[in-house]
Amino acid sequence: MKKTLCIAIGLLLIVASCKESVKKEIETGPVELKIEMEEIQTAYGIDKFELIPLELNDRSLVGAIDKLIVEKDKIYLLDKEITKSVLCFSIEGKFLFQINSIGEGEGKFSKPFDLNLFNESLQILDIIQKKILVFDLEGNFKQEKSIPFEEQVVNFFPINEHLTAYHMDGRSFGSAETDFIRVFDNRDATISIQGVSDIGSTDAYQVPIEFSGHAGNIKFLHAWTDTIYKISEKGIEAEYILNFGSDRLTKEIKKLPLMEMRKFIMENPYVFNVANLVENEDYLSFQWTRSKAGYANSEDQTYISYFKKSTAALTHFPLSGNWLGEMNLQGPLFGVEDWFYGYLNYEEWNRLSEQNKDDIIKETTGVNAEFLNAGNLILVKYRLKDA
Repeated sequence: MKKTLCIAIGLLLIVASCKESVKKEIETGPVELKIEMEEIQTAYGIDKFELIPLELNDRSLVGAIDKLIVEKDKIYLLDKEITKSVLCFSIEGKFLFQINSIGEGEGKFSKPFDLNLFNESLQILDIIQKKILVFDLEGNFKQEKSIPFEEQVVNFFPINEHLTAYHMDGRSFGSAETDFIRVFDNRDATISIQGVSDIGSTDAYQVPIEFSGHAGNIKFLHAWTDTIYKISEKGIEAEYILNFGSDRLTKEIKKLPLMEMRKFIMENPYVFNVANLVENEDYLSFQWTRSKAGYANSEDQTYISYFKKSTAALTHFPLSGNWLGEMNLQGPLFGVEDWFYGYLNYEEWNRLSEQNKDDIIKETTGVNAEFLNAGNLILVKYRLKDA
């Protein structure tokens, strides 16, 4: 986290830029989600879980999972930094195909930065060549389309057949405010909606999972900001406010010149949201980081919060050491029905005793022992105990 924060601060750019004048529709009245630091739990309870070890061969090694999508009987993974690939596995973990079309020209990408499934197609964002490549669900290239902006795009999410929400890179605005979201209408090549205003330099801290598209409802949470927005063809609505208390990074702090902001973060306690927004039928989940004594004086810690929609209960847990009390379960990365999907690094699994492994395997059905010991990442499909 220290390395990430240093890189993020180092990437701040103070460059003037022009913005297009479009209709802005933002409604008010969000629900406040108060993060009570004294109510942090040591570990969250899992009601039920399933292990999905991923098959390993010369094409299926996953370096890291930046984004995960489960659709029917397939699992799609984005590894944007290490293998620069999109990989597909069966719901049992069997490798099906890899999209690793590195290069220039039609059907090729330089860096796959985001991934979405829409209208029976697999869509990959290439931020270098500024285009979206469209594949069918078997990994066959179909077409590509150019990004409709000269400015840099970070992430995207299709709203419907005609409208797509784009997260625009705000770093060129530096300490000035800008709108991060533009909704593009491909019927008349216009921007129909624009919103989600914050300090441009906060885009130096980027994460892959900012959009959540559960049950037709699209939400957006940007790192370093405190608002979860609902995005639709009608507009952009602030739906939840994350209240981190007095140690949160305020707008005044985020507007400070680079060296002054860096000095503040090094010397003072801070809390800020790091997004990774995931939703299922029962819960809304997000992550945040806290340093009790400033970046220079103590190790920071990442936490995960689960908001139970039916009861409005909000509980918070450390991300590390949070499965069976000893293993680091990364994520969640995806939600469906009442399930979440996270993952374990093989090293985490391998350091368990054989007895512990056997006990875990007995609790899940249909796990492939051959894949489990192959050395690839292990997905964990889990359901929380009622809060």
